Amino acid sequence: MSFVHSAGSAALRRRIAIGLLSSVSVMVAMTPAAHAQQAPAAGQVQDSLSNQADSGVTGDSSATGNVQAASDAGDIVVTGYRRSIEESLSQKREANAFVDVITAEDVGKFPDKNVADSLQRVPGVIIDRDGGEGSRVSIRGLSSDLTLTELNGNFIASADSGDPSRSFNYLLLPSTLIGSVEVYKSSEARLDEGGVGGVIINRTRRPFDLKPWSGNISVEGTYADVTRKVEPNVSGLVSWHNEEKTFGLLLGATYQERTNRSLSASGDSWHWWTDDRTTQPATDVNGKPYANDDAINYWNDGQNGGVSTRNGKRYTGYWAPQSVSETILDQKRKRLGIQATAQMKPFDNMTITANYFRFQLNGDYTSSTIKIPEWGYGNFFTGGALDRSGTVLTGANFQVPAEGTGCRVAGNLCTMETPAPQDTYTREKTVSNTYDVRGDWSHDRLEASFVVGKTKAKGGPSFQFYAQAKPRNGTVNGNSLSAWNFTDQSIAMQFSPDIIQNMLNGVAQIDLGSTGSGFTNSSISQRYAQVDVTRHFETFIDSLQLGVKWRDGRIHRETGRFEWYSDAANTLRFQDTPGGALALPEIFFPNSLGNIAGGFETTAFPAINIAKYIDYLNRTYNGPVRVAEPQNVYDIGERIWAGYAQLNFKSDRVRGNLGVRLVNTRQSGLSTDVLYYENDYCQNGPGGSFDPNRPLGEDGNCLVIPQSQRELRVFSQNSERKSYTDILPSFNISWDATSDLLLRGAVSKVISRPNFGDLAGARGLTFNADPFVFDRKEFGALPGWFGNGGNFDLKPFSAWQYDVGVEWYFHRGSVIGATLFRKDVSNFIVPVVIDLQQEVAGETVTVQQYATQANGSKAVSQGVEVYAQHTLPFGLGAQLNFTFNDTSTADVSLNGSSVGSSPLVGSARTQVNASVFYEHGPVLLRASYNRRGEVVRGLSSGLNVYSDPYQQVDLNAAFNLIDNLQLTASVINLTKSEERAHLGNDTKDRFISNVYSGRRAYVGVSYKF
Repeated sequence: MSFVHSAGSAALRRRIAIGLLSSVSVMVAMTPAAHAQQAPAAGQVQDSLSNQADSGVTGDSSATGNVQAASDAGDIVVTGYRRSIEESLSQKREANAFVDVITAEDVGKFPDKNVADSLQRVPGVIIDRDGGEGSRVSIRGLSSDLTLTELNGNFIASADSGDPSRSFNYLLLPSTLIGSVEVYKSSEARLDEGGVGGVIINRTRRPFDLKPWSGNISVEGTYADVTRKVEPNVSGLVSWHNEEKTFGLLLGATYQERTNRSLSASGDSWHWWTDDRTTQPATDVNGKPYANDDAINYWNDGQNGGVSTRNGKRYTGYWAPQSVSETILDQKRKRLGIQATAQMKPFDNMTITANYFRFQLNGDYTSSTIKIPEWGYGNFFTGGALDRSGTVLTGANFQVPAEGTGCRVAGNLCTMETPAPQDTYTREKTVSNTYDVRGDWSHDRLEASFVVGKTKAKGGPSFQFYAQAKPRNGTVNGNSLSAWNFTDQSIAMQFSPDIIQNMLNGVAQIDLGSTGSGFTNSSISQRYAQVDVTRHFETFIDSLQLGVKWRDGRIHRETGRFEWYSDAANTLRFQDTPGGALALPEIFFPNSLGNIAGGFETTAFPAINIAKYIDYLNRTYNGPVRVAEPQNVYDIGERIWAGYAQLNFKSDRVRGNLGVRLVNTRQSGLSTDVLYYENDYCQNGPGGSFDPNRPLGEDGNCLVIPQSQRELRVFSQNSERKSYTDILPSFNISWDATSDLLLRGAVSKVISRPNFGDLAGARGLTFNADPFVFDRKEFGALPGWFGNGGNFDLKPFSAWQYDVGVEWYFHRGSVIGATLFRKDVSNFIVPVVIDLQQEVAGETVTVQQYATQANGSKAVSQGVEVYAQHTLPFGLGAQLNFTFNDTSTADVSLNGSSVGSSPLVGSARTQVNASVFYEHGPVLLRASYNRRGEVVRGLSSGLNVYSDPYQQVDLNAAFNLIDNLQLTASVINLTKSEERAHLGNDTKDRFISNVYSGRRAYVGVSYKF
């Protein structure tokens, strides 16, 4: 079998690079200091971080230019990256809580290209990627929805296509506008609630923090192996204030063009295939039946669900995917970021700061998929491969019989419908706007501040269309062989060598039942106002902080579609016309899609040229016409009142805080159940709905009944409301046991509210009637109800969390430390896909493969973080950290019934980060290694989905050409790593997905003035 892509020696290269990097990092980090230098005692340093969430003040790495002033003659002078990590470590030490800090090297110079990529190097933090870029952030084994991301201490809205989410999309946030990032792993009463995993505060710069007429301009080009394109990234920032420092302005902007190309494979909708679920129930690879058998998805409900080959061999009693697919996703992104900040000082003790931020992401996305569904088991199945246990199907072969045999006899000429090229085009725009005004006033020992602001994000497709083709025309086959098998946790496919030429010769049709449009746009907004008062004392009680905050959130979702019509009145869709399935050769790419650098293997990749197909539709029919669905209402309201009191204490060696936060949450939801009744599809033959002699159109397909006559849509609104109050105590303490040894402890109660998309009980359910299934069975149509929905009854995720830590600061800018943590969690939320009994239209039915969210019972997440940082006198340094996280398994219930058990979703058992750098004179070199262990995902067919361990090496370099002019270069994903997932914890053979997003290189210049 000859494949387009072969894996080669990528794994060996990864092991060599990782081994070398890890060895060097350990040696450097563990090397004793050549000249021990006593660090200042933390008790003697102002606890700057304890006030930052209120004042917005952070240490600014650029305020003193590119050199840190030495306090004593003979001190080492540090610059650039080394100063950045030393300053971050200093702020970590001075904090009362468990905090990690990332500081920019200079104005416009964040350590990584993406804020999320920098965050993944923090102990206990893992990220999800989109197109190879960090997009979502999780802390200490909890999902990204449980991480609260803020901008300057307040919620920042982001919106994507699909349902709205609390999880912030870091693709929106330009790293060049960020001065520092704080990761709070233990809570304080003054911090906003909502982050059970933790709170991440991104801080931007302000004009009073920088010198007048200072700033930065950078120009960069990027190249990826999967796109083979060079694309630009331009950013700049300028800051000014008058000599009296009573008025200042700061303007910053960044613009980036980037083409991301992801190569992925998937095994979808796993079932247990058996002839009799009673005598041959589902088992794991060790032959052990499942305790939650009712949650397992059985093919054909476990009755006669096995399959036979063409020669009669019977396969029964095994796991198999309903379909397998390979996808190429091209994402053309344009990212714009704008910051405008004004500061004024009307009085000596009063400062007012006004901010405006706009983050915008425009995207043109094209997805090309080839799929082998289960359609061929009836007539074409010639054999399959099983794993060692004989319980997992790992490959299947489908072949058209010779003419005159099997199903290729006169009067019963079957056709192979696979592979099914599916292509989607999406034009999308996401915009986040934030406005706020902050006032800070002080008099003697009294400080007061206020903030008022609004954040709003809108996102989703402005246009979306998808189409599917079939390699056949009438009774003529364009493909006679479809085969797939799992290889190295990916997929290899094989097809007839002439498939593409056959399709270009007209042996192809559009599958009208799988062609159309549907989109979801969402918006999230929040208005907020906060007042804080701090009274300082000259006693063991350092200060008392009191505050109140009001937030009013609104979430809106709207759905719709685009249609092309064949009549002037726009009533007859082109899919319902006799010629609608016409597939002209011009709408296909003339060659197999290439440049498959990873992700999967295939002998051919036929694809629809979706842009040309849309052009054809525009020329031939009326459209595209945007059809809104105003009946599908989805509006959520969330109003929050919070008040807190926090007592900060400090002596020579002991400091900390004790506080309580009282929060009232009121949520209301107006949503819509949408029921789709698919009653029929083809016009009937002389014998009625089940007569195979249906009338055919000129394209060889059955004549389709117009959608308005065969499909019924029922809209039913739901109105829901609830309110709850939480009391959230917190305690943090730090003890300087010696001048360089610090001990910490913390205990607090925290909550996270359910995701916005789950705060309404809206369901989308489809019923496939028997006549519809008869007409569409060759395309995988199954009888009965299917769908998904929210769960307004979800309870807030809550946890008691405990932290104990030790930190040894054995040299300036150096540390060895460890933290023990534990979270006793309740009501954690798990995504599930199960067959579930529900009441629909007044009767109880089984909804198959129903996707929703469910609450888990109590569980424990506990572990340890170990970290080290050190730099040798000649400029070679390293940062290391390791996190071990152990989570218990808890029962998951839905509507009062158990649907299985699951560890905490988003949890990873291990995580390792290692960075080694050399900085001396004009040269900076840095290599970073990141590895996260297996991550627990949601439930599917009663089993957890697991993301496989993932590891990646990145390189960064910089060279100062002249004063203030720097040449930079980076390589991201040097190891060409791929992200994989599987189903169940007993084997990796139940393949779920594999994604390769490429290796990317950057080269640029940066000028500071």
